[in-house]
Formats: sequence, C-alpha cells, structure tokens
Amino acid sequence: MKGTRAARRHPAVVALAVFTVTACTPPKAPAPSPAPRPPEAAFGTSAGGPSVRVRPGRPGGEGGLVPVSGAASLVAPLGVDPACPAAIELGARNESARAGFADLFLEVSPPLTASRSMISSYLPAGYELSAKVLVGVPPTTPPGTYDLTLRAGGRRLRVPVSVVAADRPGDGGNLALRRPVRASSQNVNANYPACSVVDGDRGSGGWAGGNGWNDATFRAWPDTLDIDLGGPRRLARVDLYTLDTPRHPAATVGLRDWDVQARVAGTWRTVARVRGNTAGRTRSDFAAVTADAVRVSALAANGAGDYSRVVEVEAYGP
Repeated sequence: MKGTRAARRHPAVVALAVFTVTACTPPKAPAPSPAPRPPEAAFGTSAGGPSVRVRPGRPGGEGGLVPVSGAASLVAPLGVDPACPAAIELGARNESARAGFADLFLEVSPPLTASRSMISSYLPAGYELSAKVLVGVPPTTPPGTYDLTLRAGGRRLRVPVSVVAADRPGDGGNLALRRPVRASSQNVNANYPACSVVDGDRGSGGWAGGNGWNDATFRAWPDTLDIDLGGPRRLARVDLYTLDTPRHPAATVGLRDWDVQARVAGTWRTVARVRGNTAGRTRSDFAAVTADAVRVSALAANGAGDYSRVVEVEAYGP
C-alpha cells in the first residue's frame, strides 16, 4: 500500500501500478441522503474532475483487477467546441475474492490529451469502478488512429481513438451530431455547454456535469438552440431528449412545449410543434425540406416552468 500512496503523491511517476488485494475494513456507511434539491444542484459535479462510480460488476473469470471500457473505440472529431471534447467511460472490475484499493493509470498518444491520468477507489470484490475520461484533440492534430491505454496491475487495455474531420464522425444518419451549436443563453451555475446537445450522449446521468444545456433566463421564453448542419441537407425528423431521471422526471422538470424550425433559403420555417410533453424523448416527423440549420424554440417547461433543459437533439433525413 505504501507504493500506491507514493504514486498518488507524485503524479509524474508513470511506472506500472501493482494492484494488491488485502483484507480491508469497508468504509463507513454514507450519511443519509439530503433532502431533494433542484436539478442544477442535485446533479452538479466538478467540470474538471468527473466522479468515480462504483457498482456491482458483471461476472468474469480472469481474477485480479481487469480493465474495462464503456466502448471498444472512440471517435474524436476535429474542430469541435473545446467545451465538448470526446468522452469515454473507463475503469476496472475486481475479480478477486477480497476487497482492496484499485489504482489505475491512463496514457494517451500525443498530441491528444486526457482529462485525468489516474482513477483510484476502494473496490469491493466483484465490483466495478468507472469514470468519464475526456479526450482533447488540438486543432492541428493529423487525422488518424491514436491510443488510449488503461493500465491496471499486470494488465492493460488499449482503446483506439480515431481522429476524423468534423463532418465524418460515423453518425449513423444523425445530421446534427458534432455540428456547431448556438444558444440564446447558457446557465453558468454548473457545466451546461450548448455543444453537449449534439455530442451523441442521450442520457441524463451527466446533467450539470457537461452533458445537457440549461438556459440562463429564469421563466423567460422563448429559449433557442440553433444547430448548423454545414450546408443544405434534406431534413424530415428531429428527436429531442430532455432531462429525465427517476429523481427528476421529464414530467416534473423537462421541456413541455417547443417548436422545431428549419432554416430554408435563409428563412426560419416552423416544421413541427410539440405541446404538453411529459416524456424524456420526443420524435417529430414532418414533410421533408432542404435546410442548412435546425432550431429548437423552447416555449415552456413542466413543473415550476423555470428553465429549458435539453440533453440531446438529433436530426435526420427522409
């Protein structure tokens, strides 16, 4: 354990960490949960240091500490908003019979950068830890494949990172993915970048931690999100994901009313209207148009009706 503590005190040390499983007294039970708070506070996390999550893991058979990744590879487009770098969940699973402390080290091929070089946590037997890792791509990075490597004990996990042009992210038909976004306002009480509504992450779990947009005009409407499609595109459908979790369901805090607009020949045209929504995801289909931008014009929210909360917007052709 002394060697592990020394590695923590000296971040420059890049030697392979040895995971030693020793009998440990589990941490004390956490204090009772606080009373419910607004979404802005309840989901707040540090923008510079995403939290480490520990949960029961899937059965394995390798023994010891096994590196795991939330995806087999990562696509990191060039030229995206620096507030929304490519992200991936990385961690490890304790397949030993006893609990211990897990220290994991991350390396990334230059000139790419990673938001953290280490993930560390007490890890019970059979449990998994994970954390979001943000990968930055300098604008002068040559397109190609780079390595993101997680080292855990005597094992390593290599995740290829493909750096591609912004208009070639392998989007599966989503015309809005990784496109430039402009918001009418942005709440600065936590991390609510407008660019996160086109990052491909539909989940609400990262709310206030970099995944999802919250406006800054309390009970003032409309609020708008404009997405540049990069040129004329045939457009026939827009999907919107609003904040929706068990603690903060869409019916209580999500977006209720909005218009979907398309910029056709330089003029904004309303192509769909949504009223009385209570769902986390809403699909709007309409007659196909040729447009170079999409706008969501938010008109009202559920519950207190205080803010617009949008997690993701997707746009598709006919």
